[in-house]
Amino acid sequence: MANRAKPRAREAFDLNIADAEMLVALAGMLRNQRRYAMRAELRERVGSALKVPKRRWGQMECLENNQVFITFKPGSADLRGRLTDESLRPLLRQAVVAACAAVETFVADRVMELMSDALKATPVPPRLLELSMTVDEYLDIERRYERRAWGLRQIIESEVRRRASPAPSQIGVLFALVDQRLLWKRVDHHRGLAAGSSEPALQRIVDRRNVIAHTGDRKGRGRAAITLDELTRDLTCIAEIVDALDHVTRR
Repeated sequence: MANRAKPRAREAFDLNIADAEMLVALAGMLRNQRRYAMRAELRERVGSALKVPKRRWGQMECLENNQVFITFKPGSADLRGRLTDESLRPLLRQAVVAACAAVETFVADRVMELMSDALKATPVPPRLLELSMTVDEYLDIERRYERRAWGLRQIIESEVRRRASPAPSQIGVLFALVDQRLLWKRVDHHRGLAAGSSEPALQRIVDRRNVIAHTGDRKGRGRAAITLDELTRDLTCIAEIVDALDHVTRR
């Protein structure tokens, strides 16, 4: 099998954010908008179509909303009652985590895409020159690499990925390594928003991710509320911000 080229930063983001979008879509598909239990005549029609033994038709149930009609076969009917808005919230919480991970990966990937030009620049970006190297890392480059620039790039990439974060302040720090200045002002301009709009919007989502990751989204004796509409808006916000980052930092 031929080796597949590593996806570029935006391609990788699109693949990764699709995981979050699927979790949100799945939560939406599993919401039950049907108020009443499955009627006897409906059990008969569906049971007959699915070749369920007649004696077991009474053990069937269904879930219905604007997107799907799901039949629970005998032995699984209790799932209908267990699929509540509360029980679907773990999917939404994990969507927040997946979306932030997609942003973090995009940032690291894009910074590394710009790194070659930054290393060749005159002068080299000051923030990049501030990165340090241990004696062990220097000796490792001497031993392992004929082209020492490759070894240097590996050390830089390791540090970039270690520092990578979806937090707006850290995104600014990483892009400063490759001399991307006034980053968030340019992002707001591309989005057609007032200066200072995108950073707090993203930080709010990252703060929620941190609460989910570190405390399980605990609030008092329970867990904080989270809704499908809220997550849909947050994913749209993240997609717009990354689209702007992609545009203003593209080579």
